[in-house]
Order: sequence, then structure tokens, then C-alpha cells
Amino acid sequence: MEMAATSRLGLCFLAVIALAASSVDALRCYSCNSNDNSECFAPPRTFTEEEYRDNRTVPGRLLQECPRDDQGRDPFCRSMYVLVLGGSLPDHTRVLRECGYERYHRPCYKVDNGGHEERVCQCFTDGCNGGSHLTLSSVVLLISIGLLVRLMQRSV
Repeated sequence: MEMAATSRLGLCFLAVIALAASSVDALRCYSCNSNDNSECFAPPRTFTEEEYRDNRTVPGRLLQECPRDDQGRDPFCRSMYVLVLGGSLPDHTRVLRECGYERYHRPCYKVDNGGHEERVCQCFTDGCNGGSHLTLSSVVLLISIGLLVRLMQRSV
């Protein structure tokens, strides 16, 4: 009897994982440079599908779908905060947001490149390089795993 319950729980767990994996669309990241577009400084942290599809909104204008790269690597979202020092302009900050493909081992890191300093952050959900939020599929997956763990503990 316990074996059958454990098998059913295992099948439910696999079904939840398959459902979550099948509902994932291409990752959408903000893609902009504040030097060319001031909207890049602070795009909204959350957006609706309607806003994403409407080019009159900031998400509609600045979000792009990120495909895998030529090497087949999955994309992530990246934000770069660049402090430009010296030169013909006074010191100023630029923000770049884009799809990235070469991951770093920490979520954020600093780079000193001579005439400018960079703080680079990477994240892995839709629009996270404008702010952070959980997607609906992430919430469903987390809740489902929690329920399955609880059910497995009861059956032991």
C-alpha cells in the first residue's frame, strides 16, 4: 500500500516538473542603453502581457525575447551600471540592460576598466534586469514541490 502511494507521489512530482518545463517561454529581458534612452534608467519592475505587447509602454518598447546563442547556451538577463570617469564629459553613470550568455559565478560583480567602473548583475526571470519578481510558473513550481514534500513525509 505504501509503495503504491509513493509511486503516485513520484508520478505527480514528474508531472509538475513537466508542466513547469513545458510552460516556459523564451526569456524576456530589457535591452537598452541609458546613453540613448532615459527610460533605461528605471524600467518597471513588473508588467502585464498587454503592456509587453503594446509598444506605447516601456515594457513594450524595451523588452525583447532572448534566444539561445550560436553555441546553444540559454540566455539570462544582465544589467550593467557604468560609472564613466573623466573624458570629454563630466563623470556620469550609464545603465545598460541586455541578454547575456556567459554566466559569472556570482549574481553581481565589479569590473574596473581604466576609464570606467562597472557593476554587473545577472538574473534569470522575465524582466528581472529592470527589477526582480517571481513569475507565475516559478510560484506554482515552488508551491507544488512544497506540497509534494509534505505528502511524502506523511506517507513515510
